[in-house]
Amino acid sequence: MSGRNTRMAQWLDYRVRVTISDQRMLVGTFMAFDKYMNVVLADCEEFRKIKSKGRKDDEKEVKRTLGFVVLRGETIVTLMAEAPPPSGPKKPEIQPG
Repeated sequence: MSGRNTRMAQWLDYRVRVTISDQRMLVGTFMAFDKYMNVVLADCEEFRKIKSKGRKDDEKEVKRTLGFVVLRGETIVTLMAEAPPPSGPKKPEIQPG
């Protein structure tokens, strides 16, 4: 496994915040990734800011529940950990092969 893959794998099952190129933020459980840095999120919610027509400085944040999401790697700007995985019985690890 390359260094980048190892660094990404340490965040599996964490609650993460992903910013994508159109300024939306997605918060969900980091489930998987691949060599193209495509990302799978579970229990995902989308947050976006909407400017009001009347005022320039007035922005409203809108939340939408998405559920299971697959993000194309080239649209991801940032990926940050928000919370560690819940403690409890661990899932069996699957070895590549």
